[in-house]
Amino acid sequence: MAEFTVDIPVGPIFNQEEAKKKCPIACAAHLGRWNGEWNTVITCEMSVCGCVFDVPSQGAESYTMDVLAGPIFNQEDAAEKCPIVCASYGGTWNGQWTTVIDGKMSVCGCTFKVK
Repeated sequence: MAEFTVDIPVGPIFNQEEAKKKCPIACAAHLGRWNGEWNTVITCEMSVCGCVFDVPSQGAESYTMDVLAGPIFNQEDAAEKCPIVCASYGGTWNGQWTTVIDGKMSVCGCTFKVK
């Protein structure tokens, strides 16, 4: 199984003990696991946690995963937002999206190449 890492924003973290509490929760919410790393990106306001995602590698050249994208209202909106969302995770948009909470949250179908 291959893997990739993405930094997920979690709000402020002030020390390692706080990171040990916040990061596993934030990573799990994105279907990943914490790699033990975190970093403050805006002092007293925002930190990120290193989240690891497993990639199936049984001969596949790529795999697809839905990624949270905030609200998407129609296909035109998806065409603008999803390529950016997928690229932020190192993937490309596969043209698919769906709303999971009306007016609040949608997901984009992102394709990732297996390295």
